[in-house]
Amino acid sequence: MMEITNSAKSHFTYTKYKRTFIYATLLLAFLFIVIAAVYVFSRHNMAREREVTQYAELANIQNSLVSELSIVGADLVYYSHSQLAISTLVDESPTAKTYLTSLMYQIGDLHKHYDQVRLFNLDGDEVIRIDLDNDNSLKLIPDNKLQNKSDRYYFRDLVSADPKVIYTSPFDLNIEHGKVEFPIKPTIRFATPIHSKQGAFIGAGVINYNGRKLIEIIEKLNIHKGDSAYLINSDGYYLRGSHAYQEWRFMFPEQEQIRFADDYPSIWQRMRQTDKAKVTTEAGEYYFSHFQLSPNSTFKVVNGESVFLVMFVPHAKIEAAQKTLNIGTVLAFILIAPMFIFLAYKLASSQVEQNRLFKQLNFEARHDALTGLFNRQAIVDYLEKCICSSQRRDADLAVSFVDVNDLKKTNDQYGHEAGDELIQGMATVINMSIRECDYAARIGGDEFLIVFVDCDEKNANIVMQRIQSAYGVLGISKTDRKWNMSFGCTQRLYESDDVDSMIERADRAMYEHKAAQKNPPVS
Repeated sequence: MMEITNSAKSHFTYTKYKRTFIYATLLLAFLFIVIAAVYVFSRHNMAREREVTQYAELANIQNSLVSELSIVGADLVYYSHSQLAISTLVDESPTAKTYLTSLMYQIGDLHKHYDQVRLFNLDGDEVIRIDLDNDNSLKLIPDNKLQNKSDRYYFRDLVSADPKVIYTSPFDLNIEHGKVEFPIKPTIRFATPIHSKQGAFIGAGVINYNGRKLIEIIEKLNIHKGDSAYLINSDGYYLRGSHAYQEWRFMFPEQEQIRFADDYPSIWQRMRQTDKAKVTTEAGEYYFSHFQLSPNSTFKVVNGESVFLVMFVPHAKIEAAQKTLNIGTVLAFILIAPMFIFLAYKLASSQVEQNRLFKQLNFEARHDALTGLFNRQAIVDYLEKCICSSQRRDADLAVSFVDVNDLKKTNDQYGHEAGDELIQGMATVINMSIRECDYAARIGGDEFLIVFVDCDEKNANIVMQRIQSAYGVLGISKTDRKWNMSFGCTQRLYESDDVDSMIERADRAMYEHKAAQKNPPVS
């Protein structure tokens, strides 16, 4: 019986680990699918978040640039269309000119990024001119140094312009005496025509705006480390690039022409098609917006320059963010996987233990606790099936009723442990002697029943004699006393034979054998 128990334990252990492996595989597959879904969702969210952030940054810079230029437009309109300006130009009033000069000086001093604040008469002569020196101080130009600018394109356009307009020049570099001024001064000229009450052109107001302030705004508001911000004009030239040598090349025709349009033709083609979009390349992501570099004003703005603001997010930065996500995903799997494996082990252990308990209860319900043999109910059920099979196949079937002799005497003299040893010895010898197809049961305190399949009464008796002999020897080896037993065999004789009739005949035969042992025949 011990060998059977060990085999069962091995089977349960194998089953437990097999189920643990299966459940762990299923749970880890489920975990992988969930984490993969979370990873894809998180990666999509990161891309969407990055896109929203970049567009918001573009809009913030664009709005800041337009707001800055709107201040310039408001300053220009404020002094150019004031009564002081009209009085200075029409009446040539010295008092009005003095007050207007003071006003223009205050406007220039307030912002300190107007290179020139000027007033022209209808002939293109400078009437008032205030310059910003290199030391960042304002200087009023004396009358004897004022110039005539009637030949400049911005003044010629103003003569025929409608009232209440603001003219905006291209964003380029300031030119002095026919050459680009060094150090370079990025400049936008804002001008507005001045008309009398009768509607006649009487002059113009002009502000030379130092465009370096726009570049500073872009640099200041480009808050994401590693990103590059470009300002590109309508011809595809860099106004602000990632390197100084790329910028303002259209102002130097004698040098090699470097354009964003040539460096990134596919992106430039997309930029020409829409006002706002994202273009993904192997190098990274390019976000751009297209707008007019001109002020918002109640005055009509003419000739405003069209520019592109471009933000570049390098692939390395995107990969760094995704690397963090990748590491987090792997760590999550590594941390959660042991929990799922432990859960699989506990689930498998629980199921196997339930099966073990169920089989144990089923075993105990059909087996004798002391010997491990079948109990009375189990052997009766089995014998009933064997009788039906024997009748159907017309095969032999025998049973043997066994009684352990002197059990009560052994209990009284040597104790119940000795009696139990007697019973267990009987079970051991029976198990050693019968075939695998035969079944044995303990049906009472000292009574056993053996069912011999495909066996007649004669052969059953032969087996029982071997059992009796082996039982005696076992007793001597264990207790120095020969153990004795009585048995009776019978076989299925009649079609009407059933469980009770066969057991009854075997029982009678056992009593006859017991009596014969007590009173052996006299020779």
